[in-house]
Amino acid sequence: MLGPYRVLDLTDERCWFAGNLLAQLGADVVLAEPPGGWPRGYSHDAYNRGKRSVTVASAADVAALAATADIVLHNDGTLFEIDLAAVRESNDQLITVHITPWGETGPKADWQADDLVLFASSGQLAVTGDSDRPPVRISIPQAWLHGCAQAAVAALVALEHRARMGRGQHVDLSTQQAVCETALSAILYAPAGLAEVQREAGGVRFGDLMLRTIYPCKDGYIIVTVAFGPMIGPMVRRFLTWMHAEGFCDDDTLNKDWVNFALQLQTGEESIDVIEGLMDDIARFCLTKTKAEMIERGLQDSLLICPVNTLQDVLDSPQLADRNFWDDVDGARMPGRLVLAGATPLHVLGPAPDAGQHTAEVIAAGDARLASAPQPLSADARTDKPLAGLKVADLSWVAAAPLATKILAHWGATVVRVETQNRPCLLRGALGHRDDVPDQENAIAWHSTNANKMTISLNLSKPEARDVVRDLAAWADVVVESFTPGTMAAWGLGYDDLRDVNPELVMVSSCVMGQTGPFRQFAGFGNMAASIAGFFDITGWADRGPAGPYLAYTDYCSPRFTVCALLAALDHRRRTGEGQHLDFSQMEAAVHLLAPAIAELQDTGEMRSRRGNADDQMVPHGVYPTMGDDEWIAIAVSDDEQWRSLATEMRQEDLAVLDTAARRERRVELDEIIAAFTSRQNGPGLMYRLQAHGIAAHHVQNSGACFNDPQLAHRQHFQWMPHDFARSTVVDGVPYTLSAAHNGFEWAGPMYGEHTMEVLEDLLGYDGDRIAELAIAEALE
Repeated sequence: MLGPYRVLDLTDERCWFAGNLLAQLGADVVLAEPPGGWPRGYSHDAYNRGKRSVTVASAADVAALAATADIVLHNDGTLFEIDLAAVRESNDQLITVHITPWGETGPKADWQADDLVLFASSGQLAVTGDSDRPPVRISIPQAWLHGCAQAAVAALVALEHRARMGRGQHVDLSTQQAVCETALSAILYAPAGLAEVQREAGGVRFGDLMLRTIYPCKDGYIIVTVAFGPMIGPMVRRFLTWMHAEGFCDDDTLNKDWVNFALQLQTGEESIDVIEGLMDDIARFCLTKTKAEMIERGLQDSLLICPVNTLQDVLDSPQLADRNFWDDVDGARMPGRLVLAGATPLHVLGPAPDAGQHTAEVIAAGDARLASAPQPLSADARTDKPLAGLKVADLSWVAAAPLATKILAHWGATVVRVETQNRPCLLRGALGHRDDVPDQENAIAWHSTNANKMTISLNLSKPEARDVVRDLAAWADVVVESFTPGTMAAWGLGYDDLRDVNPELVMVSSCVMGQTGPFRQFAGFGNMAASIAGFFDITGWADRGPAGPYLAYTDYCSPRFTVCALLAALDHRRRTGEGQHLDFSQMEAAVHLLAPAIAELQDTGEMRSRRGNADDQMVPHGVYPTMGDDEWIAIAVSDDEQWRSLATEMRQEDLAVLDTAARRERRVELDEIIAAFTSRQNGPGLMYRLQAHGIAAHHVQNSGACFNDPQLAHRQHFQWMPHDFARSTVVDGVPYTLSAAHNGFEWAGPMYGEHTMEVLEDLLGYDGDRIAELAIAEALE
């Protein structure tokens, strides 16, 4: 899809994933390496596949390579210090992407950071782990990967803008902001007037009710979701019917009104004791089953259950095998194509290159390859919104795919969200309401996830409503849907049907497991996809069961990958006129974030699992208590000099002589000494002192602390929007700025059917008679 473009990758190990994503989509990615090459390891094996390696010795070498590039990727702290502005002056087509911990500007721009510290600053760490222990990170580092995925998105947004404007621009990306998105709506609670989300391993707390989700089974752990409402309630009833048949559920519990149970709890008609007793029964039941038995029955009866997979389980997944997901790289299986693309199958990437393997062929080409020069639009058609004019029909729901279309809407695309009140989006009823006023128009997750979108409310059970969807597809450049596989085709709205009315259509079908394979009908949400992809097993403490990352982890990982694939497909369409269908699996995309550990498992037989906040290289590396209730600070010491500074700050000069090996030997003892010191300190004050000493440290920020973070404020991460019901509501922004583009939202997620008439009349050109016919047919809501 990106065959005409060259990417110069000047990043180090932290950010190689950005270039890897672009290589998967077909770009020629040239990895710059210092003389002797970058250190080899599992990150190199995983994230430098598909790249060509060039050894460079000077800034002049870098500048010469940049002159032939369309995109330059760069991050702080590499061996390649380069004046990106000067490079752009000599190549006005060039797009430069700068990946930094905190952003290029702001009060924390020069602060130290690592994976743990970035998560601490972002709101996600505060809500992950056991309530009686420190907040805990995912044991396989993730923060930089989130920044890399957003960097790839930003590069492609800028590339689309270049096609319209005829010139490149600069991208300033904050990894802190990229990680903020992984807290989903929890980061919005304080500005929305809500109490902070409480940390609960293996479940979710709603006031006094703790809904447990993780249970031990015969051969590991299993996720069982018990919740309420018109969609999930019937699934709970089916699960309880199975339990009842095997003697683990009584008649009274089975026959509860699980659709309306939440309301009955609020009115006092039912009590929390019923749920607590049910969870005990589920625990006894799960101990009689294997993971395979549970998933088999879950697929058969469409139940919200799934296994907590280890990395070995991921490697052995029959779903991934059936979909030919893995690439064979010298006998090892590595995560393969990002998406199944109908017209332009993604490249099968070979092994990572040797240092300087391609230097001669790249240098020999010299000036033969110049950056791809687009034909700019006329002056009156130019815009500071990179995706202005892009038309999107959005039939997705909940979070994963809607967060992808949110990115498109932010950058100027016209996105029409199709809703049905017969099956309200779960975000309208869950994850917090402004000022704790429960109303489907007042949901903060809906407000943020659907910012800048138009909405039309249709009764999709009516054929006349499906005719409107067909007309939307004819109008659109893109259709995005996230129904259970087969649903759209059953309505006569599958890709082949819609291609008949719009041959150049690009359609994205996003679901947990993909459109094909034995698990394609899997019913689940992002927390379950994260569990199947391996993330729950690697999050928590070694002496306890899996904690899992907060809520629906893959829901906020996958949108970046969806947008990358979609923008690459649109670029291909612009050059060729060819549309296509993109089959996107959230689970497959998430597995890419674990690629180095998957490589290590096959090479050594050593399988990564949960290990608290420990790190392979850094020690001490942990989360320690500070003054106050549930107040913590993350500290990551990367070398002996930083340790001496920390020991001096603690007045433990006798420990300052310990080198890394000695500190590793005494890790537990040192953690106790540090915790005793930090518990007497004000967290933010200690954070500033440690950063002044060059030590990566950050107060563990909840929603309120994030909202008051001067760095996030400087970056305008939180944006207040007017709203007809809530009066005002807060939306979280994108984690990067484009130097030639307008950044910011204009309105929050809309009311039910707020734009129905505007869409029908202005976008689809319906007259009054046509609209009246739809109303009579009860197609409109």
